[in-house]
Amino acid sequence: MIKINLLPKDARKRVGIGERVFVIVAALLLVCGGIGFTWNYLDGVITQKKEQIAQTQQRLEELQKVIAEIEAFESQRAALEQKLAVIAKLQQEQQLPVHILEEIYLTLDDDLWLRSFSWSGASLNFAGVALSNPVVADYLRNLEESQYVVNPELGSSTIGNISGQEVRNFGVRASLNVPEDLLTTHFVQ
Repeated sequence: MIKINLLPKDARKRVGIGERVFVIVAALLLVCGGIGFTWNYLDGVITQKKEQIAQTQQRLEELQKVIAEIEAFESQRAALEQKLAVIAKLQQEQQLPVHILEEIYLTLDDDLWLRSFSWSGASLNFAGVALSNPVVADYLRNLEESQYVVNPELGSSTIGNISGQEVRNFGVRASLNVPEDLLTTHFVQ
């Protein structure tokens, strides 16, 4: 079937305007609906991301507290380790004079007495009294055998008198030798 439009040209143009207005209004409604849907979706995404940021910041604050506690613990541990090292050093240094004095005591003979003993750095000085020169010589040999005393030398020897008894006053210089095992041993209990 053939359709013939018998309307005048002006009337024909008016008939298409209504359809065009409908299409334009429908297109505008679709665009506004799409914009509204997209806005609603993006608003949900923004809200979700804000919640994630808030949770992450809360977790970060918790972790910063833990880090502060760990740093405090580490500083306390370092201070304790330093104190233990000082105590160990003091105990080790305390042992050396005891060992030296014990070794010097063991070198003494029955007929020999020490009047003074001084220790400065690696230098040792002894002053004493013996009943005879052979006793002084034996004392020097005993010092040479000691693991703490090195190169003992007789500095002076004079004759004296104590209660009518003739004695030998003597002075000895020597060097200190600290055994390696005493230096490396740590006396921490």
